[in-house]
Amino acid sequence: METSVEFSNPDNVVFDYTTFLSASCKQRVTLVDALKALIPAFEITWTSSMPHGMTDSEKLQLQALKVLSTNISDTNNLIRLLRLARAEHIDELMIKLPYALEELQLVEIESKAGCKVIKLDDEGEVLRAHMI
Repeated sequence: METSVEFSNPDNVVFDYTTFLSASCKQRVTLVDALKALIPAFEITWTSSMPHGMTDSEKLQLQALKVLSTNISDTNNLIRLLRLARAEHIDELMIKLPYALEELQLVEIESKAGCKVIKLDDEGEVLRAHMI
Protein backbone atom coordinates (compact mmCIF):
# COMPACT_ATOMS: atom_id res chain seq x y z
CA MET A 1 0.00 0.00 0.00
CA GLU A 2 1.18 3.48 -0.80
CA THR A 3 2.05 5.52 2.27
CA SER A 4 0.27 8.75 3.06
CA VAL A 5 3.01 9.95 5.38
CA GLU A 6 6.47 10.79 4.13
CA PHE A 7 9.51 12.78 5.18
CA SER A 8 10.61 15.46 2.71
CA ASN A 9 13.48 16.36 5.03
CA PRO A 10 14.28 15.20 8.58
CA ASP A 11 12.17 17.94 10.18
CA ASN A 12 9.22 17.92 7.79
CA VAL A 13 6.54 15.24 7.94
CA VAL A 14 4.05 15.27 5.05
CA PHE A 15 0.60 13.66 5.23
CA ASP A 16 -1.16 13.10 1.91
CA TYR A 17 -4.87 13.23 2.78
CA THR A 18 -5.84 12.18 -0.76
CA THR A 19 -3.88 8.93 -0.41
CA PHE A 20 -5.43 8.39 3.02
CA LEU A 21 -8.94 8.77 1.56
CA SER A 22 -8.11 6.29 -1.18
CA ALA A 23 -6.68 3.74 1.27
CA SER A 24 -9.65 4.19 3.61
CA CYS A 25 -12.12 3.38 0.86
CA LYS A 26 -10.44 -0.01 0.45
CA GLN A 27 -10.77 -0.92 4.14
CA ARG A 28 -13.72 -2.79 5.62
CA VAL A 29 -15.66 -0.94 8.32
CA THR A 30 -15.63 -2.73 11.67
CA LEU A 31 -17.46 -2.23 14.95
CA VAL A 32 -14.32 -0.58 16.32
CA ASP A 33 -14.37 1.90 13.42
CA ALA A 34 -17.99 2.75 14.20
CA LEU A 35 -17.15 3.29 17.87
CA LYS A 36 -14.25 5.58 16.98
CA ALA A 37 -16.52 7.67 14.77
CA LEU A 38 -19.08 7.98 17.56
CA ILE A 39 -16.68 8.38 20.50
CA PRO A 40 -13.65 10.55 19.60
CA ALA A 41 -12.04 9.82 23.00
CA PHE A 42 -11.67 6.19 21.85
CA GLU A 43 -8.65 7.33 19.81
CA ILE A 44 -6.67 7.81 23.04
CA THR A 45 -7.12 4.13 23.91
CA TRP A 46 -6.01 3.15 20.42
CA THR A 47 -2.80 5.18 20.52
CA SER A 48 -1.66 3.49 23.72
CA SER A 49 -1.79 0.07 22.01
CA MET A 50 0.71 0.87 19.22
CA PRO A 51 3.73 -1.47 18.91
CA HIS A 52 7.10 -0.27 20.18
CA GLY A 53 10.08 0.31 17.89
CA MET A 54 8.19 2.13 15.13
CA THR A 55 9.21 5.52 13.76
CA ASP A 56 6.94 8.51 14.39
CA SER A 57 6.05 8.48 10.71
CA GLU A 58 4.99 4.84 10.82
CA LYS A 59 2.95 5.38 13.97
CA LEU A 60 1.18 8.38 12.45
CA GLN A 61 0.41 6.37 9.31
CA LEU A 62 -1.09 3.45 11.25
CA GLN A 63 -3.02 5.68 13.61
CA ALA A 64 -4.43 7.74 10.76
CA LEU A 65 -5.74 4.62 9.03
CA LYS A 66 -7.34 3.41 12.27
CA VAL A 67 -8.56 6.65 13.86
CA LEU A 68 -9.59 8.81 10.92
CA SER A 69 -12.75 7.94 9.07
CA THR A 70 -14.38 8.79 5.78
CA ASN A 71 -17.65 8.81 7.74
CA ILE A 72 -16.79 12.05 9.53
CA SER A 73 -15.97 15.50 8.19
CA ASP A 74 -12.60 16.48 6.78
CA THR A 75 -12.40 19.13 9.51
CA ASN A 76 -12.77 16.56 12.29
CA ASN A 77 -10.38 14.17 10.56
CA LEU A 78 -7.71 16.86 10.33
CA ILE A 79 -8.24 17.83 13.98
CA ARG A 80 -7.71 14.18 14.94
CA LEU A 81 -4.69 13.92 12.64
CA LEU A 82 -3.06 16.95 14.24
CA ARG A 83 -3.74 15.60 17.73
CA LEU A 84 -2.13 12.33 16.70
CA ALA A 85 0.86 14.21 15.30
CA ARG A 86 1.24 16.10 18.58
CA ALA A 87 1.07 12.81 20.52
CA GLU A 88 3.95 11.56 18.37
CA HIS A 89 5.92 14.74 19.14
CA ILE A 90 5.66 16.04 15.58
CA ASP A 91 5.90 19.84 15.79
CA GLU A 92 5.12 20.60 12.17
CA LEU A 93 3.06 18.70 9.63
CA MET A 94 2.48 19.45 5.96
CA ILE A 95 -0.89 18.24 4.70
CA LYS A 96 -1.68 17.69 1.02
CA LEU A 97 -5.42 17.96 0.31
CA PRO A 98 -7.43 17.00 -2.77
CA TYR A 99 -9.27 20.36 -2.50
CA ALA A 100 -9.09 23.57 -0.50
CA LEU A 101 -10.87 23.94 2.81
CA GLU A 102 -13.02 26.95 3.65
CA GLU A 103 -11.63 29.62 5.94
CA LEU A 104 -14.09 28.71 8.72
CA GLN A 105 -12.87 25.10 8.60
CA LEU A 106 -9.27 26.24 8.99
CA VAL A 107 -10.19 28.44 11.96
CA GLU A 108 -11.97 25.51 13.63
CA ILE A 109 -8.97 23.23 13.01
CA GLU A 110 -6.59 25.78 14.51
CA SER A 111 -8.81 26.29 17.53
CA LYS A 112 -9.56 22.66 18.32
CA ALA A 113 -6.16 21.19 17.41
CA GLY A 114 -4.10 23.95 19.05
CA CYS A 115 -2.01 24.79 16.02
CA LYS A 116 -1.36 27.47 13.44
CA VAL A 117 -2.35 26.54 9.87
CA ILE A 118 -0.80 28.26 6.86
CA LYS A 119 -1.73 27.78 3.21
CA LEU A 120 1.40 26.98 1.22
CA ASP A 121 -0.08 27.32 -2.25
CA ASP A 122 -2.55 29.66 -3.96
CA GLU A 123 -5.19 26.95 -4.29
CA GLY A 124 -5.08 26.13 -0.55
CA GLU A 125 -4.47 22.44 -1.20
CA VAL A 126 -1.18 22.30 0.71
CA LEU A 127 -1.22 23.29 4.36
CA ARG A 128 1.48 23.59 7.00
CA ALA A 129 0.33 23.05 10.57
CA HIS A 130 2.64 24.17 13.34
CA MET A 131 1.79 22.90 16.83
CA ILE A 132 1.52 25.70 19.37
